[in-house]
Amino acid sequence: MDMPVLPPLLSFVLLLGAFLAWICVPLIPAFIELIKPRDAAPLNAVGNDAGRLTFFADSYTQLATQEGLRGAMVPPRLSDGSVVRSHSRGRPIGAAPKSITDMVVLMDGEPPAEHSVLEGECLARVTIRGNPNVTYRALLGQRDILLGHDSTILRWVHARGRLDVEAGTRLLGRATSDQSITLATDVEFDRLEAATIHVAGANTAGSIAPAELDAPSGGYRPFTPEKSVSMGPNYWRVTGDLVIPTGAELVGSVIATGSIIVSRGARVSGSIKAHGDVRVQSGGLLLGSCAARGRIAIEAGSRVSGPIISEEEIVIESATVGVVGEMTTVTAPTVLLMPGTTVHGAIMAADGGMTLPSS
Repeated sequence: MDMPVLPPLLSFVLLLGAFLAWICVPLIPAFIELIKPRDAAPLNAVGNDAGRLTFFADSYTQLATQEGLRGAMVPPRLSDGSVVRSHSRGRPIGAAPKSITDMVVLMDGEPPAEHSVLEGECLARVTIRGNPNVTYRALLGQRDILLGHDSTILRWVHARGRLDVEAGTRLLGRATSDQSITLATDVEFDRLEAATIHVAGANTAGSIAPAELDAPSGGYRPFTPEKSVSMGPNYWRVTGDLVIPTGAELVGSVIATGSIIVSRGARVSGSIKAHGDVRVQSGGLLLGSCAARGRIAIEAGSRVSGPIISEEEIVIESATVGVVGEMTTVTAPTVLLMPGTTVHGAIMAADGGMTLPSS
């Protein structure tokens, strides 16, 4: 008896369906996770820079050294023929009607004139206090840098000493310092990195010292999440929202499919991750990392020792992030910082950050 022969079109459809089903098998866990989140892995990083934030500054420092720009006599041209212009009190470059495209070396503390536009790299050989309304493509300071109000950095700025930024300034690329960055309110930024990043205008609750990480927790009452699933020693998964109550301490790490609140005066000796929002209320202490798919709010007087990562927005209100002597990260599409905030490490805002007055 002859076997029935399938029409060519039907045979093709069945073969195509089998092939698609075969290639989708490895994606089944991802589809399940998307529909019903339960993973304990880190969220996707939303930063837009995976390299060293000081890469351009380091490269320019090497160039300046090789070309003799840091010596007693600055050459009028680089080895490739590019013009180098020296600026000092005795021989200022002045405010040009058009932007200055040549490389500029600031020989002394005399800053470029107000409303200057420097489209080439700029080297400040000594501490510089910038005039207002100056635009720099790139600025390297061998000592401290003070950017006057309403200044603009188009690509990068790096200070071997301190970097102080006045109100109205736009840091559109990388702003880094070997020591510290102090920001006034009303400052726009994309990427910042320093041992200490501080927003001026309010008293802080103090930075976390390494000794505090080992401080006794006898003043807290133990807390274990209810209706949770153990994923290992001191590691829980909670379905829905989680509130860590005032005066309680959770020793370990937790992931919640909803939102997480660390109440006033509560402590978490571990890390938290939420598929919703996270709020660390005033006086809360998180000795680990904090990650969320939603918004993260760190209220005034609270402290977080580890990285903070959000897929939406991070707001830090006069709180401390990181540990003295160690580098951490704050990463989100939008980062808003209030006066009194201190971060030890890097801040990366893919869609832009801002320092705001206290609400």
